[in-house]
Amino acid sequence: MVIASGDRVILRDGLLPDVDDYVRWMKRGEWMQFDAPWEAVWQSMTEEEVRKSFTERFLHDLPLPRRRAIIATKEKRTLGWVNRYGHKKFPGAWSIGIDICEDDHLNRGFGTEAFGLWVDYLFSNSDVHRIGFDTYSFNRRMTRVGEKLGFAHEGTDREVIYWKGGWLDRLHFGILRGQWEKRGTK
Repeated sequence: MVIASGDRVILRDGLLPDVDDYVRWMKRGEWMQFDAPWEAVWQSMTEEEVRKSFTERFLHDLPLPRRRAIIATKEKRTLGWVNRYGHKKFPGAWSIGIDICEDDHLNRGFGTEAFGLWVDYLFSNSDVHRIGFDTYSFNRRMTRVGEKLGFAHEGTDREVIYWKGGWLDRLHFGILRGQWEKRGTK
C-alpha cells in the first residue's frame, strides 16, 4: 500500500522483496555514521536476525497510522525508511526518524521530501498534536531537513555523549499541528 506520494519519492508499506535491501543496509552505508553510530546494534546481528526484524517491523506491524514506512523512488528503488514512536505518558506527541540508506541518494533532497510526506501523513491520519525529532550536533544534514520543513529548534542537551574524541550535543526539534497546517498555506 502506498502511504504518501511526492514528486520524487513514495512512502509505502514494506514488501517481502525489500528484505534483501534491508539486510544489505544493516551491514554498510554512510547512514550508519549518522544514526546513533555508538549503538551499532545492527552490525552484531546475524542475517537471520535482521530478516526477522524486517518482517516484524515492516510486514506484520501495520497499525493505522503506520509506525514506519519504506521510502522508494518513483522508479521503485528502495532508499530507506521513516518511523514514528511515542511514550504512553504523552499520547499527543510523537517522535519521528528517517534513514536514507543508499549513499548515491544522500544530499539530493530525497530525505527532505520523504520526511515532509511522513509528517503530512501522520498529521492527516491522527489527532497527534506535536511531532518532533532528536539528532546530534554532528548531523548537520538532519538539522537542515528540520529547518527546511519548519521545525523549531526546541532545545539542546549540551555535551551529552562522548564520541570519537569529542563531546556531542543532542538537539531537539519539534512542530505543532497548527504550525504545520499554517506552513502549507504559505
